[in-house]
Formats: sequence, structure tokens, C-alpha cells
Amino acid sequence: NTLEGSGELLLTILSSQAQEESRNVSENCHWGIVRKFEDGKVIVNHSKFMGYTKDEDGNLVIVPEEAEVVRRIFRLFLEGNSSYRIKRILEADGVKTATGQTTWYATTIDKMLSNEKYMGDALLQKTYVTDCINKKVKKNRGERTMYYVENSHPAIVSRDLFNQVQQEMTRRSSKRKVLQKSGKTELGKYSGKYALTELLVCGECGSPYKRVTW
Repeated sequence: NTLEGSGELLLTILSSQAQEESRNVSENCHWGIVRKFEDGKVIVNHSKFMGYTKDEDGNLVIVPEEAEVVRRIFRLFLEGNSSYRIKRILEADGVKTATGQTTWYATTIDKMLSNEKYMGDALLQKTYVTDCINKKVKKNRGERTMYYVENSHPAIVSRDLFNQVQQEMTRRSSKRKVLQKSGKTELGKYSGKYALTELLVCGECGSPYKRVTW
């Protein structure tokens, strides 16, 4: 009878035991995963990973059709296109995502451009689960040890191409523009929409000219 004090006590004891058992199982699973990371074994969810799948042995293998889409995204970015512009190009050409959708997102393209796995390396434990009860996934900002494995699987893009993209992403994110009224600087936004973008700059303050429609 759960209305009695003894029944409530019994439920409390049983729930505590179940929670402790769940915590032990979670810790054992995490211990096993970390040991694999230390041995350089890459664990990747390939179901939503554009360009790769897994063979019978669980190794990452390249999907040629998807790999060509990945290379195209890297090339378009270095040609001056923004992530949003690349999204529009892929959608216009009817290119499907890794999950078979026809709608692309600029944030997804940004993640692809900064994913070291496309050059054959793997940074492990980028995220972690806070606890076994809430199961909240957080980005690893130094709370857990990360493991970097070089040449862990076949590469889709060359190391030089990947590094060029990272340098270009850094250059675009560091852009600043000058406010005309106050003269102060604020974070700018890269745009590759027009042919003369960043080609015309002011000789006095160094700010790039922008289109103005009257």
C-alpha cells in the first residue's frame, strides 16, 4: 500500500537502487569509450555524416557521390561564397543532404567546413554527457580530455585545402567595419554576393566600400 509510510519508504529504497545501478552502467560505458579513444579508435555516427559510411568491420569508407558534394562545398567557399550563398546554390541544383533532405542550413555547412574528419583526422570527445539522469549533452570546453587521431580514416579533401578553408574562415570572422557616425569599429559580416566585394577600400580608413541603393 503506497499510502502508508512503509510503502513510501520501500519506493524510496527501490528508486535509489535503480538510480545507483543506472549510474554504474553509465560509468562503465564511459570508461570503455574513453579506453577506445586512448587507443585511437574513432567512434562516429555515420548516419548523418555526409561523405562517409561504414563497412562490415565498422571502418569509415568514402561514399563517392557524397564526397563530391563535400569537395564542391570546400571549393565554393574558397571561391568567395558565403555559407548562405552555398546553401542557395546546393538547393537550386537539387543536391540532397546526408539525411536525404532538400533543405540545407548555413550552420550545417559551417560545421562541415570546420570538421577535421574530412582531411582524415579525428578529434574525439568534442561533447560529453553531464550525467546519466539528465543526459544533457554539452560541448567540451576543457572539462574532459580530448584525443586527436591523425590519419584515422580515408580523407575526402587534402590537408592543404582544409587548412586554406580554416584560414579563410578566420579572416572572415575577424572582419571589422567602421560606423560612419561615431567612427567606432564593430564586428563586420562577410558577404560574397557581389563581384566587387572587398576589392574597393577607402584610402583613409581602410574600410571596404559597400553597395548603397538610393
